[in-house]
Amino acid sequence: MARILPAILMAGLLPTPALTQTLLNGDHSIAGDLCVGGRCTDNESLPTGPLHLKQDMLSIRAYDTSDLIGFASNDWVLRFNESGQGGQSFFAVHDETAGLTPFRVDAGAPENALRVDATGNIGIGTGLPLVNLHIYDSDGAGILMEDNAWQWFVTGTQDAFVLFEPQSPAIPFQIRSGAPDASIHVAANGNVGLGTHAPGAPLEVVNNSTFSYFRLTARQAAVNRSVDVTFTGGPLGTGELRYNIVDGDGPEMKLNANGDMEIGGTLITGGPTCASGRDAVFNAAFERHSVTDHAALMWENGHLPAVGPTLQGQPMNVSEKMGAMLNELEHAHIYIEELHGENAALSAEVAAERALNAAQADQIAALSARLDALEGN
Repeated sequence: MARILPAILMAGLLPTPALTQTLLNGDHSIAGDLCVGGRCTDNESLPTGPLHLKQDMLSIRAYDTSDLIGFASNDWVLRFNESGQGGQSFFAVHDETAGLTPFRVDAGAPENALRVDATGNIGIGTGLPLVNLHIYDSDGAGILMEDNAWQWFVTGTQDAFVLFEPQSPAIPFQIRSGAPDASIHVAANGNVGLGTHAPGAPLEVVNNSTFSYFRLTARQAAVNRSVDVTFTGGPLGTGELRYNIVDGDGPEMKLNANGDMEIGGTLITGGPTCASGRDAVFNAAFERHSVTDHAALMWENGHLPAVGPTLQGQPMNVSEKMGAMLNELEHAHIYIEELHGENAALSAEVAAERALNAAQADQIAALSARLDALEGN
């Protein structure tokens, strides 16, 4: 009888299938354990805890009767399992006013599925969370982020930290275990460092060696798919930039700190060009200076007219100079050809004069012989 009375006293507080209700006004206390629900008996064994709920479709509802504007008024339900055959077993916090269930724990959830320690750290899969959020799984912890159209999966195992895109599927980002310090560093100003915590440029590649390089690879190239851009101490120890197509024959280009460049092949430039063309001097319509006029301009200005001045100790445009020198060389060959023609004509004239002189000498000799003969007679 002592246990039945408390149950009757609580009938007005919690819903039961009883046919009658008892309303108790004022404050009341129950000293002892209490069983509430349609399956409670008059000889309940209550070994743990002062309150036991016992019936089908268990729940505890909290009705907020606030009706003043601005006051909170949502009703909440603590639910224990689904009703009916085949229903799921769980514990849930349900916002009955909004029709939402923000929190649910299914039956069979593992030990430490969710743990909040005394410091506020949250553990998922661990009872000893060491940081704000600590996720543990013996096979590798992961986080799946998803919206209505896409998923991203972040996982960490003993082998690697991986960002995985299930839709592709693809792994756009991965850090393998054992990667060195400062493998990737993005500074506050946006500079990216590979091998450094203090990148001094938009992209800085640092190697703890006498050289550092990065490689560009085109996988679909038929041959020579990669090129290395390397910075090394060089033979002078002053720094040298090298460009090397990875084909096993060494760098194709070297540039040292003095500005000296060495290339393993030929040099073809698309630099400045002559407006009328380098070979325009051979066109009949081209207005070309005479040798005398060209020489006068050369001596007056102190440089070849087409080449322009080349100042001592000053940089020069090699491509432009080479083109201008070709133009002057073509002028020179034309002048040489013209002078050769003039020289040939002069030579012919000289030969004719010599032949004439020789004939005249022969005539004079013949006349002298005749005079000598006449005088002898």
